[in-house]
Amino acid sequence: MYSYNQFVLNNGLRVIHLEDKTRTTIVLNTLYNVGARDENDGRTGFAHLFEHLMFSGSKNVEVFDKEVEEAGGQNNAFTNNEITNYYLVMPKENVETAFWLESDRLLELNINEKSLSVQQGVVVEEFKQRCFNAPFGLLWHHIRSLVYKESPYRWPTIGLNFHHVEDAKIEDVRAFYDMYYCPQNAIISVVGDITLEETRNLSEKWFGGINKLATPNLNSYKKEPEQQERRFLEAEDLSPNPAVFLIWRGPFFNDTKSLHLEVFSEVLGGSDVSPLQMELVKNKKLFNSSECFYLRGLGEGLFVLYGILNPGVSHAEGESALLDITSSLSAKNKEVVFSFDGVKNRHVTNLLFEATQPMQLAQKLCYYANSGDIEQINQEPIAVENLSLEDVLCTASATLKENNVSVIYYHPKK
Repeated sequence: MYSYNQFVLNNGLRVIHLEDKTRTTIVLNTLYNVGARDENDGRTGFAHLFEHLMFSGSKNVEVFDKEVEEAGGQNNAFTNNEITNYYLVMPKENVETAFWLESDRLLELNINEKSLSVQQGVVVEEFKQRCFNAPFGLLWHHIRSLVYKESPYRWPTIGLNFHHVEDAKIEDVRAFYDMYYCPQNAIISVVGDITLEETRNLSEKWFGGINKLATPNLNSYKKEPEQQERRFLEAEDLSPNPAVFLIWRGPFFNDTKSLHLEVFSEVLGGSDVSPLQMELVKNKKLFNSSECFYLRGLGEGLFVLYGILNPGVSHAEGESALLDITSSLSAKNKEVVFSFDGVKNRHVTNLLFEATQPMQLAQKLCYYANSGDIEQINQEPIAVENLSLEDVLCTASATLKENNVSVIYYHPKK
């Protein structure tokens, strides 16, 4: 069980503390409750652009990475549809430097024409390389636009179009920063050999005086209507072989059924001896490879099942085989039961391993807190251990149906 502490500064910043005296480094993780879903369809990619801009310097820090390296630390960040997350890892003796650096770029980021132009170029090039020059580069564009018709989840983190970032004006960028980069829209976690009193004092010293008032869009997102029909899209791709993708919308993060689908995806295709591999790849030889996964998010999750077709196998045959195998698992099958027990054990082991990784732990504390239920970090291993195969298969059967699936047929680009 994780023994953490929480407190809130007067400016609304939430702080989570977890002391670990065995560590020589301290992690300061900062989560901002802003992601691609907070953009609009005519101006996408801004959350990801800001992930880059946050390393361009601030009021008192000219070169962010230089200060981190000189203090013996490391840092990085990531963005998704729901959050933007930054972390700093520092030696214990330089932990105050982490508080100073992170607070300074929250206080006043150095947004100017030069830094914006540089990062626009970096992000646009990343878009082109990832989306135009890699196999299945536009996959998430296709998936999200097919699955979502009204929700702001209908575009990927990198943006709908690189011109949205390329054409961004400095006034637009500053407005985005002022709206979402404020104390009441952030959570920090501090994990390592540091006391609660030290954490409280450093938080008050460096963050307490930041009184940026804003009214961020706190999860007032348009809900996607229930899908009640099969949706279909054909597309060309750089991949040398044709492929079939099946996608279903799933429950929200805090719903136990999202855990059911995560476990089901591992039972179905999480190993070389899983039904997906044994039946469709090795025995029937319909696919060169086939995988599935469940993408859990604060909003709806996505269950993705796909296969790279072997020569001579049609897309329709592949789709039919993938649909059939989702309903073929039985709680009476000994191999399925054995696989389920193994998946549960691995899942719990992985969760326990994360307890030994301060950076992962710091990120999860922020993420669970942002989900509205931080105590899930302690309850999830118990929930996994208590899962029944019958419940998991029941959730899969109710979710993965033919009349609510989104299907993509990929053809090799000519």
